[in-house]
Amino acid sequence: MKILLFVVAGVLAAQPSIRLEPAVITACQDGRGAVTVIWDSGGPAPVTLFAGESAMSGPEAAAGSSRTGVWVSEGMVFSLRNAGGQTLASVRAALRCDAGSWWPLDLGNEWHFRRNDRTVTGAHSVWRVARKEQIDGVEWSVLDPGPAGPARLRAEEDGRIFRLAADGRAVLLVDPSGLSDGAWVVVGRSPNAITLAGSFSEELNWRGPIVGLGRESGRLARGVGPTYYQTDVIAGSSGGFGVGYTLLEAVIGGARFVPNYPRVELSLETQTVNFSVKSARNCAIPCYFVACFGADLPTAYKPCMEASVRGGAGKLALLDPSGVAVFETEANGWVRIPLYREPATLLPAGKYSVAATVNGTTVTLPLEIQ
Repeated sequence: MKILLFVVAGVLAAQPSIRLEPAVITACQDGRGAVTVIWDSGGPAPVTLFAGESAMSGPEAAAGSSRTGVWVSEGMVFSLRNAGGQTLASVRAALRCDAGSWWPLDLGNEWHFRRNDRTVTGAHSVWRVARKEQIDGVEWSVLDPGPAGPARLRAEEDGRIFRLAADGRAVLLVDPSGLSDGAWVVVGRSPNAITLAGSFSEELNWRGPIVGLGRESGRLARGVGPTYYQTDVIAGSSGGFGVGYTLLEAVIGGARFVPNYPRVELSLETQTVNFSVKSARNCAIPCYFVACFGADLPTAYKPCMEASVRGGAGKLALLDPSGVAVFETEANGWVRIPLYREPATLLPAGKYSVAATVNGTTVTLPLEIQ
């Protein structure tokens, strides 16, 4: 099915924005780096961009971008100001110049993922460094929860990351230099990491060994940590994708990295679905092997689609032709919309609509079910 994207945007009052790309600077010279500053004042009047208390530009258009030199320092404040000198929006630069910070494991750091597996799509999971522990004189960061429950991790200055095994051994998890093979072997690199949480410098791809009936793989961004994590099932006809985690937001060293959505935007992957030809995707991932007792039958077609609500936390509703909500949910980012009633009753054909409300502003898109 060809995916189409329809976007409508409504402007939130008094919500100008300014952001930095990359969100975390890891390419440094003498402790300083360069960024691209991107802004949108949300109005027609010219604005001025400031770095600290120094004007970085003259009057500029209400929306635009500008590249700095290699002079940005940790915590430097960039601000957007109007003709009267009023600050409309500001942002602080974050530098992580330590070459070993492929997975920053400071207390309080956390990673918010969208989680898909064989039975559920669009769920959410948060990994966080919950505490530090001293074990045999060595400090470990406790990731709780992680992808497979609590894990004790340690990052060395040279970038290597270790995991504490159940028997008390320190096992090399990954060596970003590629000079030695850990449990995760580096299989590729990229100069940029493009994520929903922002753009970051440098990313490496890794793959783990086959253990039992599974294999891990994923990506790490310098200064940020995991941007993607996946497990695959290695089991003949029952094999394939197991579970995947896609980074949505991150908190690193107290700085929060989230998608920059200065306007309310509602996006639908399509505005017309035809149940007779199953043009809407199936929410359920049918169980096709004997081990899945109690799963949905492969013939149980449960149509659904995805919408994206950007601009802040709000609500999303699917309204029937009479305007009555047949589905409602909290929304902030991508959301799955079921087009059926439990257990597997398809919605009647008709002209529906999808509405998103954020901070009192509502935008609506039509959706036709055939």
